[in-house]
Amino acid sequence: MNRVNAFLVAAFMSAALLLPNMAQSMEIRQFDKMAQQDQHEYISNLFGGAQKVLIDEGRSDLAAKVQKLFTEIPAGDDIPLGLTEFSRNLDRARLADAKRAAQDPNARRLEVEDAMAVTLKANRIEVPQSFFTVASGFKPKSPPQKK
Repeated sequence: MNRVNAFLVAAFMSAALLLPNMAQSMEIRQFDKMAQQDQHEYISNLFGGAQKVLIDEGRSDLAAKVQKLFTEIPAGDDIPLGLTEFSRNLDRARLADAKRAAQDPNARRLEVEDAMAVTLKANRIEVPQSFFTVASGFKPKSPPQKK
């Protein structure tokens, strides 16, 4: 395992152990059942929510970094860097979550917010604890995906 992967796995494990269980956050396994359009909307709510909590904390400089990370598309790419990094981190979190659940079925499940927080932290954007409830009112509009 390379250093970046080891760092990210450690970050997810730390998040799972140190953060309180947020009933308002969405477990990755729940997110994976949602229709793709609902998943996109949820992710949009997360990065918009990150901006809002940072602005509320007087960190408009970091909110601007979030905006840039998730809206600007680098030359030669098709999507913003933030979405690329988030997707990779979500995949890593999904794998770490499955491994932990196999070892301990009672372990706290990783959440989509954990992957977003790791993505932001990797880009030197620290979000406050209030970030983990920004999408608490989200309701999917479509029926769950059939697998």
